[in-house]
Formats: sequence, structure tokens, C-alpha cells
Amino acid sequence: MITVQVEQEVTQQDRMTVIQMIRQFNQHFFPLSEWQPTAVFARDESGLIVGGILGEIGCDWLYIRVLVVQKDLRGKGIGSNILKIAEKEGQKQNCVGVHLETLDFQAKEFYESQGYTVFGFQENYPLGHKRYFMQKLFNLS
Repeated sequence: MITVQVEQEVTQQDRMTVIQMIRQFNQHFFPLSEWQPTAVFARDESGLIVGGILGEIGCDWLYIRVLVVQKDLRGKGIGSNILKIAEKEGQKQNCVGVHLETLDFQAKEFYESQGYTVFGFQENYPLGHKRYFMQKLFNLS
């Protein structure tokens, strides 16, 4: 008999079992892609991180999980510089483009100014706000 239930404690092995199941299914449609972490950091004179990107490259795309710049340093071009360096790394790795998510109170306008477009959104994430799914395609010549 099969049991289906919510489990509060999930082991790494449990996670890998489920991931392997979907990877086995997906490999019939496209080659397996190992996701590799990628990061770009901005540091001050003492070496402290004042901004950065955490992301992953896989399935021929760069996914930006987070981009942040220390509050008092925003608007000085640091975020644009970090993003450009991450995009160059994606191009170097032969990515089709970049995709990310941002919330309506975060950086939608910033990403649009950098050439990103909205390809979808989610209402009430969190309640009363919108989450935007954005992308930027690279010229693949």
C-alpha cells in the first residue's frame, strides 16, 4: 500500500531521490544539465561584501537567485556592474539568457533599465504584492 503524507524532516537522501526521479524523466526531452553555482561579489577596501549576486547556471540559462547592494551604496552603479559581470559569465558559459524573479517593492524598474522584460507575474506573493518573472536573452551569434 502507498502512503502519502506531509513530512516535516526531509533528509538530503530524500531530496536527491525526488530530484533524480525528475531528472530521469527530463532526460528524454533534453540532455542532463548539472547546475553550477555562480557568484559575483562587490567588496569594500577592507574586503567586506557590500553587494553581490548568487545564481546558478544550468539548462543553458543563468538563473539569478538574488542580487543585492548595501542600502547606502545603491544608485551608484554597483548593481549594474555586478549584473553585467554575471551576464558576461553567462555568455561565456554559452547561456541563452538570464532569468530571475523580483517583487513589486524590489527592483523591477532596475532590471527593466538593464534590458530585462517581464514574461509572467504572480498576484499576492506575498499577500498584497506581485512577484515578477523576468528574462534577458543574449544574442547568440
